[in-house]
Amino acid sequence: MRYKKYIGFPLVVIAVASLWFISKYKDVYKEEIEFNVSFINVPEDVVISSTVNELKIPIEISASGFTLIWEKTFGHSLLLDFKKNTYSRNDSLFFNPSRSLKNMKRSKEISYEILNIEDQEISIDMKRFDSKRVPLVNNLKIEYSSNYVAIKDPAFTVDSVTVTGNDAAVAALKEIKVSGEPIMVKDSITSINVNLNESYPDLRFNNAHVTLSIVATEMTEGSVESYVHLINAPIDAEIKLIPEKVTVVYSTPIAHFDKIKDSDVRVIVDYKQVNDLNTAIIPEVKLMNPNMVSSRISPKQIQVLTIK
Repeated sequence: MRYKKYIGFPLVVIAVASLWFISKYKDVYKEEIEFNVSFINVPEDVVISSTVNELKIPIEISASGFTLIWEKTFGHSLLLDFKKNTYSRNDSLFFNPSRSLKNMKRSKEISYEILNIEDQEISIDMKRFDSKRVPLVNNLKIEYSSNYVAIKDPAFTVDSVTVTGNDAAVAALKEIKVSGEPIMVKDSITSINVNLNESYPDLRFNNAHVTLSIVATEMTEGSVESYVHLINAPIDAEIKLIPEKVTVVYSTPIAHFDKIKDSDVRVIVDYKQVNDLNTAIIPEVKLMNPNMVSSRISPKQIQVLTIK
């Protein structure tokens, strides 16, 4: 019994204290607290002092006692849009909390009523850098798997970016060279996302993330049998070609394979290259269809025999 008495009394005290605490702090009070104001969406050509992003603004609010205890214990950080909440005068930049009161009240971060805020003009310590548009240059090494070839040169989705930073460095900058790990193309469309800040950490970009687009096509091979055509042959001699017919193996995009005809290939031997009565010539292979990318022949040489 004595044990239960010792346990029961503290529990009663705790319960009574809790009820008193709840009844006291559930009510709404008016109190002054401090907001830690920081800015977002700062223009690329503007660098603000670190102290500007640590502004402590006294604000009178109406909130429950529980909310006030939380705010006073942990503080409140508020993000404001730089362009909407600052103004310039005589080439200087300022922030006045009273002018931003409506924007503060619209903030989703605040769940209580703001009653009053001090009308004070705060000078913003900042530096404005030069900016200019600079072209992007692809220095990425691109390799294609054995059955893929490029349809067109790889290109960025934007051809240039706006660069901001040290005035002298920006003035001397002629191009932004994009480099990185080698790329192996294994598909018809390959997109590579590049963060320019990784290569140029001292510069600021209007868009540091750019995309390199690589368009390729999958290839296949076909073959045709083609007669060897002799040109510039003398009229006073009999010319024999061995063999008279060769196999031409060509590569073409799979999508255009059915558009290739035997007449699209022409194998030529120019007698002007002959300097002996019996000589071997590597013939010229003309691909007359734009869908044919490359070719090889078998055999590789033609024996040209001259009989006078």
